[in-house]
Amino acid sequence: MNSPAYLLAGFIACLTAGVPQAQAQSFPARSVRIVIGVVPGGVIDTLARGVTAELSKNWNQSVVVENRVGAGDIIAGDAVAKSAPDGHTLLLTSSATFLVNQFMRSKLPYDPVKDLVPVVALTRTSDVLLATPKLGVSSVKELVALAKSKPGALNYGSFGIGSAAHLDAVAFASVAGIRITHIPYKGGAAVIAALLGGEIDFSFSGLTPSLGPVKQGLLKALAFGAAQRSPALPQASTFQEAGYNIETGSWFGVFGPAATPRAIVEKISADTSRVLATPAFRDRFVLGVGMEELNLQAGPFAELLRDSREKFVSQYGSLKIKLD
Repeated sequence: MNSPAYLLAGFIACLTAGVPQAQAQSFPARSVRIVIGVVPGGVIDTLARGVTAELSKNWNQSVVVENRVGAGDIIAGDAVAKSAPDGHTLLLTSSATFLVNQFMRSKLPYDPVKDLVPVVALTRTSDVLLATPKLGVSSVKELVALAKSKPGALNYGSFGIGSAAHLDAVAFASVAGIRITHIPYKGGAAVIAALLGGEIDFSFSGLTPSLGPVKQGLLKALAFGAAQRSPALPQASTFQEAGYNIETGSWFGVFGPAATPRAIVEKISADTSRVLATPAFRDRFVLGVGMEELNLQAGPFAELLRDSREKFVSQYGSLKIKLD
């Protein structure tokens, strides 16, 4: 005969078995915030607002973007990591939060891996290697040959130490065996302006801001940092085609506090994935602004995060770059 304690335990188990699913079904119970660490108006801010608009309609709840700018997404990440783990406060951030910030800063107010859980990967961007026409090179190999003939003489711009443009150039210099000089600026727009003004010789830049100057003949696109050529810049070879084994750029995804119930994570992941798969959304907010669709739900996104961290440590761990 079953004991009263055993029966009580079984009864409680039955009552609680449906709790995760009930939580997911009732989510969201109120307004949802998606926190981002960039200023309004850029490509990522626009992507976030496109996602929130669609989720608001699908969930019949207000979903809003909150810009918490500063310290390379650390302020935004910290706010979400320490928020209630119920899915109502989310972080939209780049791979830099889990790579540059964690491995190149001596101290963070939170642990990106332990305190945040991956929900859904949205998009990926790859950078373009740009050069000024006055440099007189038309390919990556010509740039490398010129740099080798003048060690340290060629300079490149970035939007700060540890930025994507800086790390792309470091990786490129390493595989190409060249010595180049770094000149940091305050932002991507300032780097493009410096290229156009002849202050620097070359730089890595996002695809979207590169298109105009390249199509106008003001800058040359020497290479694109993805595995395949960009339809927007078909004349630019990939680095692999040029003989250099590097890929550039960042991915962007949504995260929640680490203790967020799995059922809620999976609901947000699936619902956001359906938004991304909509042709009209993809054409306007992803492909239309020069990004590549990832659309990875929670499980595959976690694998991407692990792979990214391993590659980052392998490529940059020995360089001892510190941001503080």
